[in-house]
Amino acid sequence: MRSLAGLHATWPAIAGAARPDRCGSGSQRSKCGWFLRLLVQGLLGLGLWGYGAIALGQLSEPFYVNQLTFRIPFQIDEPDRGQLREVQLLVSVDQGRTWQEVGRAGPQERHLSYRALRDGEHWFVVRTVDSEGRSYPASLEKVRPGLIVIVDTAPPRVRLEALPAEREQIGIRWEAQDEYLDLNSLEVEWRHVGSDWQVLPIERRASGSKYWTPAARGPVEVRLRVRDRAGNLGQALVVLPTGTGDRASGSPSAAPSQTGSSLGGVPFRIVNSSEVSLAYSLEDVGPSGIASVELWMTRDGKTWAKLGEDEDKISPIVARLPGEGLYGLSLAVRNGVGNGQPPPRPGDSPQLWLEVDLTPPRVQILSCEPTRGGENGILTITWSASDKNLAPQPISLYYASRLEGPWTNIATALENTGRYVWRIPNGTPYQFYVRVEAVDRAGNVGTAETPKPVIVDLSVPRGRLLGVEGQPR
Repeated sequence: MRSLAGLHATWPAIAGAARPDRCGSGSQRSKCGWFLRLLVQGLLGLGLWGYGAIALGQLSEPFYVNQLTFRIPFQIDEPDRGQLREVQLLVSVDQGRTWQEVGRAGPQERHLSYRALRDGEHWFVVRTVDSEGRSYPASLEKVRPGLIVIVDTAPPRVRLEALPAEREQIGIRWEAQDEYLDLNSLEVEWRHVGSDWQVLPIERRASGSKYWTPAARGPVEVRLRVRDRAGNLGQALVVLPTGTGDRASGSPSAAPSQTGSSLGGVPFRIVNSSEVSLAYSLEDVGPSGIASVELWMTRDGKTWAKLGEDEDKISPIVARLPGEGLYGLSLAVRNGVGNGQPPPRPGDSPQLWLEVDLTPPRVQILSCEPTRGGENGILTITWSASDKNLAPQPISLYYASRLEGPWTNIATALENTGRYVWRIPNGTPYQFYVRVEAVDRAGNVGTAETPKPVIVDLSVPRGRLLGVEGQPR
């Protein structure tokens, strides 16, 4: 596997270049041999420049990049530059059936730039033109690529969910999908809330399951991370109870939802504020009335601390939690003669699990590529969005003539596929900004906008003379 990781290798023989036995004799053979030397020596350090740099290697396997734009650097010795007119870069996206010139550089330049229109396999050939206008290779028929690059901007699709507990064991099931999945990067970790992550030994497969016995009781967070060969990261997180036969819920890159979920039979909610208002009810209240309503908190299910007291003893009770994280909450209520619920003890289950999530999703626009098609053209938008509590169908897309808005819907409630193809409707401006918005289960919203307007007018006006008329004198 090769990716943007600082690898170093050498440029292979340029496929299709003229060979000495085809160059004739005399001065023609000498010039052809010199040109082969220039190709081998001048292009020896050819590589890809993007977020990192790599050098080209043998064609035993392709290079993988996770961005649409990269540069191919080269260097020609100064004494040789006078005999070389230009270097041309050609690409094929159909495995050599057709080739397209995508870049030219003079001998004094240092790189050729390339911008892919979409993900996929790209074959490259470097063609040179000498000072007499001769090209090497002269023909592209049956030419072999000097470099194969697979452009992959989409992260792996990951699903992680809890399995029903068996006795004192908890379990998970996972599935990861990607055309270029790197199973060597697959890693599952777990921890009790508030403690350090520990690696969970697993068999690295695209799908599988695992049961194990945690060291202590209490909620357990499990996360899975895996990359593809281009380095894109897919991840998911799920929260499990311990010591119960109940099943926790999970989804791609998400914890259980804020409504209708439970951990070990205990209600589970997610909020986006550390200050919460908790509704409660009081039952079996005698003539002595209610003397105190206390709120108690645990982070690990083992130790409890008093968080606050409801002074007016009327629902709701308002509390401020220490910050982000998972909290177990319970009430302790006493009447006027001291009877009632005692404070929770170590090992007691809480009445409510509450996760405070203050972090919005991380969103990045990877590309906005206009192409011809339909009446007004097509815009392909690619993005990445990640969050441990990402909501179902979390993505919304918008456009605006100005960054300050107003923003108009392109599409809402999309799955986080990382790609959307939009057939541009009538009345849309010829250039506009694009916004990608992602929401998590707590209601936090993450956004990203294009720094410059996207130009979707790809028309190339042409004029044609229709006739001639003399001007009167």
